[in-house]
Amino acid sequence: MVPVKLGKIRRALASLGKRIYWRFMTQKMNLWMLSSMAFAVTKKYEEIFDGDTGLAIDTFTEQFVNGATSIMYELLGTMKMFFSKSLTDLEFLSSVALYVVLGPDWNDFFEEPIYVPGEKTEDGIPQLIMRQTKCVLCTGLRPGIDLDHTKFKENSYGELLAKALVALLQMIQDYVGNEYNLVVKETKCLLRGDSFNEGVTFFFPKEE
Repeated sequence: MVPVKLGKIRRALASLGKRIYWRFMTQKMNLWMLSSMAFAVTKKYEEIFDGDTGLAIDTFTEQFVNGATSIMYELLGTMKMFFSKSLTDLEFLSSVALYVVLGPDWNDFFEEPIYVPGEKTEDGIPQLIMRQTKCVLCTGLRPGIDLDHTKFKENSYGELLAKALVALLQMIQDYVGNEYNLVVKETKCLLRGDSFNEGVTFFFPKEE
């Protein structure tokens, strides 16, 4: 049975479990390899699409999120005992997920997630805000030289990570029985000249 809200014991177990999971995980993510792969794949798609950077990024984002589905299901199975129906627990669960994926150094890239309840937003829609002081993918890229942000279309470069995390959060909401459709939008981007990256996930009520 899914709890309405996480208690202190489950939170303590999750905090311990994420460390054990990372310590004994046989295949850890190499961020340098990930960023190098993302850039190489994006540039190859640019060649295929005759220099269309926006189409290259949109195509890679869609394929990355689809390919990450099996990993998401594995995380879903590993973490499901720590799920709850309360959206206020999402700050904690998101930080646990980031630790599981990126390890103890996840704070070098991400700030603590921020949950904003619907009654504190202009449109009444709950939000989860994720900020990166250093982008996992675009750190080291030269804005306007390596990638021209003016050519971006639906997705920004690096937004694929936000969409992959949101795919996991959507699975969690479906699993616990909450009726939300999650949509993520990148509101700040280092490649566009902002001082940090920011992705905002909106929790729209599902239409009957």
